[in-house]
Amino acid sequence: MTKMWGVFRGLLAGAAALGLAVASGATARADYYGFAYQELSGFTFTGATVGTLSTGTQTSAAQSAIPPGAENQIPSATDTLQSFVGAGPRPAENLFAPNPVPTPDFIRSDVLITPTFDIASVAEGLLTHAGVAAGDSSWSVSAPITVTSAGTVTLGFNYSNLLKVINTASPGLVGSASASYAFDFTILSGSTIVYESSPPELNDSISATSPASIFVPGSGTPFSGSFSTTSTSLAAGTYQATITGSTRVFLSARSVPEPASVAMLGVGCVGAFGLFRRRKAKLPA
Repeated sequence: MTKMWGVFRGLLAGAAALGLAVASGATARADYYGFAYQELSGFTFTGATVGTLSTGTQTSAAQSAIPPGAENQIPSATDTLQSFVGAGPRPAENLFAPNPVPTPDFIRSDVLITPTFDIASVAEGLLTHAGVAAGDSSWSVSAPITVTSAGTVTLGFNYSNLLKVINTASPGLVGSASASYAFDFTILSGSTIVYESSPPELNDSISATSPASIFVPGSGTPFSGSFSTTSTSLAAGTYQATITGSTRVFLSARSVPEPASVAMLGVGCVGAFGLFRRRKAKLPA
């Protein structure tokens, strides 16, 4: 009896393996794409004297799809190299537009602070197989500021942002695509935040968990404008002002058996059980 149960388990495992193999072989291609871009320029700071600027940039890219891998470039003050994982060709450095040769699967991120103090960052990826991909670019600028007499300080600049995600449904895969950009301005007195601004114009995220093509703004062109933020009244003294930003893309897809494959798996299991019953009936009492 124990031997027959072993045979049954073996047949059941074989039927399951057959069903999974068919499902894998029948998996069709699906596309999950994300693009996040943000650029800031023309900074002005009034109401305080600004000290020496300190800057930082960082990029990362990783995926478990085809080919798998991870790349984290050495952080730089103003221009961390692009992080890229994919079959290639590798996009040009400081490309803040969509990759002109989007060979699947790939994920990338890049960031730059120019000598004229323009800040640009991008994250982008395309996933066509089961797996996970994530790209992240981030930057920071900080400086001591001196308020000579009680009053407010104002930060102004121009901006241009764009988010795009595409989820194309195909049999055999389910997944999602998300993209985001972020911005935060803080003024600290010692370790205490005395003012913070994270305006919605510069902080947004979109996600497509079902078939969709989403742009922010809806036209598919960058959303541009001017922005200024004014602090609450500050006492005379020295503070630390810090601006941070990032762009991120996250893609995921997993294989699911198609209805025909599930049916075949069920037929295999029923057949295996029937064979077990027939063999059991032939055993001597």
